[in-house]
Amino acid sequence: MYKEVSELLEQEKGLARDMLRLFENKRMEVKNLTSQIADLGKMIAMLENCIPAAVYKQYKDFFVAFSKFCEQCGDQSFLNTNKEQMVSSLELFVECMEDLQHNYLFRLKKCPCCDNVVIYNPLPDYYGEMQERYHMAAVKGETLSIEEYSCPKCGASDRDRLIISFLKKEGLEKAAEGTRVLQIAPADSISRWITSYCPHIKYETTDLYMENVSFRSDIMNMEMVSDETYDVIICSHVLEHVQDDRKALQELNRILKPEGKIIFLVPINLNASAIDEEWGLPELENWRRFGQGDHCRMYNKSGLLQRLGEQFYVHSLDKEYFGDEVFRQGGLSDTSVLYLLVKSSEVPLKMSEEILINEELCEKGPLVSVILPCYNHEQFVAEAIESVIHQSYKNIEIIVSDDASTDNTAAIMRKYSSYFTKEIYLTENTGGEICYHLKQFARGKYIALMHSDDVWDKDKLALQVAYLESHAECGACLTWCLYTNERLEEIENNIFKKANRSSQEWMYYFWNWGNALCNPSSLIRRELDVRMKRKAIRQLPDFFTWIDMVQETSIYIIPKVLVRMRRHLNGQGENMSAVTNANRYRYRIEEGGGWLGVIRNMDAAFFKGAFASVMRNPNAQTKEEIQCEKYFLMLNHKNSFVQNSAMSYFQEIYDDVQECMEKEYHYTRKDFANDMVHKGLAEYFLVSQ
Repeated sequence: MYKEVSELLEQEKGLARDMLRLFENKRMEVKNLTSQIADLGKMIAMLENCIPAAVYKQYKDFFVAFSKFCEQCGDQSFLNTNKEQMVSSLELFVECMEDLQHNYLFRLKKCPCCDNVVIYNPLPDYYGEMQERYHMAAVKGETLSIEEYSCPKCGASDRDRLIISFLKKEGLEKAAEGTRVLQIAPADSISRWITSYCPHIKYETTDLYMENVSFRSDIMNMEMVSDETYDVIICSHVLEHVQDDRKALQELNRILKPEGKIIFLVPINLNASAIDEEWGLPELENWRRFGQGDHCRMYNKSGLLQRLGEQFYVHSLDKEYFGDEVFRQGGLSDTSVLYLLVKSSEVPLKMSEEILINEELCEKGPLVSVILPCYNHEQFVAEAIESVIHQSYKNIEIIVSDDASTDNTAAIMRKYSSYFTKEIYLTENTGGEICYHLKQFARGKYIALMHSDDVWDKDKLALQVAYLESHAECGACLTWCLYTNERLEEIENNIFKKANRSSQEWMYYFWNWGNALCNPSSLIRRELDVRMKRKAIRQLPDFFTWIDMVQETSIYIIPKVLVRMRRHLNGQGENMSAVTNANRYRYRIEEGGGWLGVIRNMDAAFFKGAFASVMRNPNAQTKEEIQCEKYFLMLNHKNSFVQNSAMSYFQEIYDDVQECMEKEYHYTRKDFANDMVHKGLAEYFLVSQ
């Protein structure tokens, strides 16, 4: 990140200097500079997205004006007239680039909690004011970065960033499904990161006074928690508040699993020679002795280690463990230390789950049919094919087609012909329809769909086949997926990171938030795949396939990133899911018609299981009551096209449900007439009065 911003600033400064030299050359024709000036204007516009807002705002007026001026100078006559202004603007721009490099670039950091490029905020003046007011002795904090204390984007403190850096380094994102994690006195930034990036773990929070925690508890007596419950406990800046910290440590030991880990931090005064502690003092005295009005002790380092050692083996993880770059990006002081408490020195630090592959199944397992349609991906198709060929699972047939590519895709594919069971090279493009045609050639027990610009992890199929072979009730197995750029560099990594749910829970999720399943990560039983009905839709075929599927079977997501999915927008390489006006419009229309068919035909018991929490009458039983509930559900969807479908549905069922609507739901034709002008597509046709 630092390197990228540095290179951009140096590139723009170099381009501006080159143009200044050209302007000094009296024989140089101005017309030869117009395209370079236009390029500079575009690069200037990029600065807003890579420089923190607090810094950019100091240059914003000039950058915006100069960028627009560069656009105008694309006109040769305009540039001739304003040559002197362009020269002076270039000189000022070079000064701005140098100022950014010298005064701000070294302060740019990437917060590990929110991944934003920021300049950290200093410790609030409040603490210095309290120190002066209460005549506190000078404290040298161990993990305290006074100049870079908090993230302006997510609010993460320096200790929060240290904790998240540890969780990333030791792989909580790759921990076993169901890993139990408890955070005591939870920090919002840590909670957000865990729930976003580790949805497969069981995460809980507790505190004696805080609202919105999983359960209330006193850390000195957590009797509601069974022995050896948690794999990971996060206890940061808690014990300085507690009357009996030894008793609290005993409780933490009790509820920790034998192989569990406690991530631990407290304020430490490196100048102190002993622990200073006393319960029940006035707030003023707490400030003076312990550094905060609600603290009852201040630890010194050796005293803390001795006390922790009474219950645990202690790892002191400092800059040497984390590395210089982690400390620099996290804005951490060189003295920062994270303490990891374990019950035995044999407990490993890592939290990631070891991947175990069934070698016998890889050699003798059932046939998997891989469907690979290709189109205009000459840069990526070889990598996609090779990621299939090199799967650890061996019993694979690869069925491919080229959908009349206009680049070199087909020629590259032919180099791998010996690996293909079936290959088709078309001369006319089908708009993606070829994928459905390819499936008729599949002979495997399972079908996997691959995209010609994506990449599979080598163990993807091995893990999926192993799961489906041992879970006959499951119809489809998917995995987590990363969105990447064309160089396979991560763009977003939690869009497809979702926890497993029941079929009814998935239906409720789809209804409220749309799709969250990655199609090229799927492995589906062939007999189930062929039963899925095709729909006359372009934008949401995968989405409604999953909606149909969860009504017929269960699905399972392996909580590991086993697919990397390129996301790009470059002419012919544009993803079908790219955000364009046409795609957005199609999405809304297809969602409107699609949900009508789904809800209308949904089994009553399944409907209640999925939507009981939003039904007007959760106890609805009769056919007419369920029809009424289906109408109201669609009428209140956020998509106006779904609302309009609800009105069509009402017309269908009205004769059957009129009495029920009026008697049980107090909803009449007059109410329907009113909804017609306030919901659905009315907004497109009626002008508000």
